[in-house]
Amino acid sequence: MYLVFSILGVIGGLLCCVGDCFLDLKGADNEKRGTSGQIDTNWLKMAEWRFGVSTIFAMFGVIGAGLGYFSLTKLIYEASPTLGTVAGIMALSGISGSLFIHAFLCVQAVIYKRIMADGEQNFEIADRTLEGMYKTIIIPFFVLYFTLLAFQVCVIIAIFSGALSVPKWMALLNSIIFMVIGLSLRKLFPKKFYDLPGIIMPSFGISMMGLIGIVALL
Repeated sequence: MYLVFSILGVIGGLLCCVGDCFLDLKGADNEKRGTSGQIDTNWLKMAEWRFGVSTIFAMFGVIGAGLGYFSLTKLIYEASPTLGTVAGIMALSGISGSLFIHAFLCVQAVIYKRIMADGEQNFEIADRTLEGMYKTIIIPFFVLYFTLLAFQVCVIIAIFSGALSVPKWMALLNSIIFMVIGLSLRKLFPKKFYDLPGIIMPSFGISMMGLIGIVALL
């Protein structure tokens, strides 16, 4: 059963990657606007249905990834109850928070498109509205994002401590490393790597948690 959960964890993470593409594949000509730089100019060019589809992929992706996290947490707990407990708390918080984060990003894009439908003169209203939303959720946003990464730090610790019976190099298969790679490519080659692979890196790291679980169980 736990092997099935880990396989679903891989699939779930990949579904989240697809959801990221529907949300974040904007093009190199996209620009950041607004008081906090949270508005993407190319939202206006993107079909509104993309954001709904993105949320659906994220929903099923989070369910699958959550099962993968559950399987991995069980394996860690069997070898180290303390580390397993911490990992379980971080997993529950982070994986549930990931859907919250993704849904918020999709909703703000839809709100912006609707407000701006009548023209650029509505930009100030759109900016004030989205800035208010941003300030409302910014604390839970970052706390939940931190817990999502904290679980993966627990997995790294489990690998190096021997709590997970997998090759040590698999500690590199996590969202933190992948995000560094994605951000580096975007900074070094902004026109070529503006969107991919950077936009899917956190979700791809989530998928790798399932892969680690599979290797540990085989």
